[in-house]
Amino acid sequence: MVKKKKAFIIGVVVLVVIVFALNLNVFVVKKFIKTYTYAELENRGYTAQDVSEIIIKHSYLNRILSYNEWIISVEFKKEPDVLFRFTYRNDKIIFEGVSSEPMLDKEEILDYSERFKNGTLLLE
Repeated sequence: MVKKKKAFIIGVVVLVVIVFALNLNVFVVKKFIKTYTYAELENRGYTAQDVSEIIIKHSYLNRILSYNEWIISVEFKKEPDVLFRFTYRNDKIIFEGVSSEPMLDKEEILDYSERFKNGTLLLE
């Protein structure tokens, strides 16, 4: 009985250490991804002052299911209701599209995407 209890306690401690290590890894990688995202935006002609918010989400389940492990949403100050979506894969920030609430129609999505890619999104 004592051996089972000891094995259970060791198992719980190992599990807690693993979960802590994984969360620490996600925290550290989020910092790098945020830096890479700002660099990618600068390469496209945008500055940190143009950005209202960058939200980075991580999902181990997405990774297991072969979806994007990292989901990055960028909101610009001049376009507060539109989110520009990216992912982090193979050490690169990859533009994936545009979304908003309420949902944009197809032409608006294409227009925002093209203006973002061209670096003309914030010009007016």
